[in-house]
Amino acid sequence: MQQNLVLFIMLAAAFVFVYFKLLMGPIQIKNNDALTKLQQVENRLNEMKRRAVELPKLQAEMKLLQMEVAELEKKLPREKELPGLLRTFTKTAQRYSLRISNFNPMPVVSQANYNEVPFQVTLQGTYHSLAFFLSELGQQPRVLNAKNIVFSINPASKDNPSTVNVSFILVAFTFKG
Repeated sequence: MQQNLVLFIMLAAAFVFVYFKLLMGPIQIKNNDALTKLQQVENRLNEMKRRAVELPKLQAEMKLLQMEVAELEKKLPREKELPGLLRTFTKTAQRYSLRISNFNPMPVVSQANYNEVPFQVTLQGTYHSLAFFLSELGQQPRVLNAKNIVFSINPASKDNPSTVNVSFILVAFTFKG
């Protein structure tokens, strides 16, 4: 009887060992793999939720940056936009009763991030008109620069009150990017 009991206990132990080793072991491995995958998916889900919360903020930032780029492109366009530049120059000169004697394009000067588009300009008018004209050019949305300014005085006459000739290089800038 005692031998039967020992044999029964040994068979039960062997059965339990075989059950857990051969049947439950692979199930436990699959379960652990599934738990690991589940944890990874939950981590990705939490990351995506965090990003989704940030999305409106990022979209607002993007909209602001696009508006800034649009403003900057008005100041430093990608193209020469010569017709608009000529219109602005001519209308401003007319507003101050200036006579345009010369407006000749010069070769484009390439810099690191931008191009300089120079024009040789000669105008005639009163000193104050020329000063107001140059001031208004400097206030334009587009970046313009007048350099190498040379004034010469015309003698006054009945038909022509004291006028000044001014020659300078007008430089318009374009963005290379």
